[in-house]
Amino acid sequence: MKEVDLLRVSFIVGQLDNIDIASLKKDCIKAFNNKNKLSQDITDSKNEDLGIPKSKAIDDIVNTIKDKFFIKYNERLELVNFWAQVHEKNESTNTHDHVDCFDIKNSPDYSMVFYVQTPKDSGRIVFQWPINKYNQYKRWWFQPNVGHYLIFPSTLDHFVTKNNSEDHRIAISFNFKIKN
Repeated sequence: MKEVDLLRVSFIVGQLDNIDIASLKKDCIKAFNNKNKLSQDITDSKNEDLGIPKSKAIDDIVNTIKDKFFIKYNERLELVNFWAQVHEKNESTNTHDHVDCFDIKNSPDYSMVFYVQTPKDSGRIVFQWPINKYNQYKRWWFQPNVGHYLIFPSTLDHFVTKNNSEDHRIAISFNFKIKN
C-alpha cells in the first residue's frame, strides 16, 4: 500500500559557503540606490524587486543549487530569472506566489531565496498553504541568516515580515523550471 500525504509541503533549506557575499551586497545596494526596479507600477508586486547583473557569485549560487537538486531528486533545474530585494526599516513584502497567471504552463516550478544581509530583527519569511475550508491556513516561517538558502514550490503563498532593524535586509530570489 502506498501512502500519499496531500497536506505536507517540502522545503529545502541549506547554507552556501564560498559565495562572494560582499560582491552580491555591492550589486544589490547599487541597484537599490539607482532605483533599478523591475516595475514602476506601485500596484505591482514586482515594484520592490531590483534588477541586478549576472555575476560570478550568481553563477556560483545557481550552479551549486542545480547540482544539489540533481543529486537529491535526479531532476535538472533551469534558471528562469533572478532579482534582489533590499528592505529598509519598516518595510515588508505582501503575500504572493511566483506563478505567472498569464502563462501558467511556463511558470517556474521552484523558487529560491538566498540571504545576503540579515541584521538582527530584520524579519523572516512566512509560508502559508490551505489545509481545508474550515481550518484555512497552515503556516511555517524561517528565520534567515547570511548565506542561507530556501527552496520552495513556486505556487506557495509567502510573505516577508517587517524589517525592524536600522540596517537593510538583503535577499536575492531565483525562479527555476524543471528541465525535461
